[in-house]
Amino acid sequence: MSKLITLNRLKGKELIDALFRKGTVLRSKHLLLRVLESKASENELYVGVSVPKRNFKRAVDRNKIKRQLRIALKKAEGNIPFGGACMLIYTGRKHPLTNELVQGVYELFSQSNSTKQE
Repeated sequence: MSKLITLNRLKGKELIDALFRKGTVLRSKHLLLRVLESKASENELYVGVSVPKRNFKRAVDRNKIKRQLRIALKKAEGNIPFGGACMLIYTGRKHPLTNELVQGVYELFSQSNSTKQE
């Protein structure tokens, strides 16, 4: 991919609401990616990560998984085929390894790339 995507934090109630209302959903084994593509900010991506309290009661566990998700996003930064906003949600019930999350993020972005080309 020739263009570089800059990752920014997803902020603002309106943008998050629009993401969940109008965004498309991509799934891998233990990850869910909600995407709202934008033509205006083609080289910027606003990203949020989330871990449900339902699956991990302790905040320490949720925060650790969120850190791992951010690491996975940084490693996959060169393979992101779109700009706009997205939310990455971990839906698994056991503590993941960082390598598993990196692989899952790569799968999600390759799914996004293949659906975009069709």
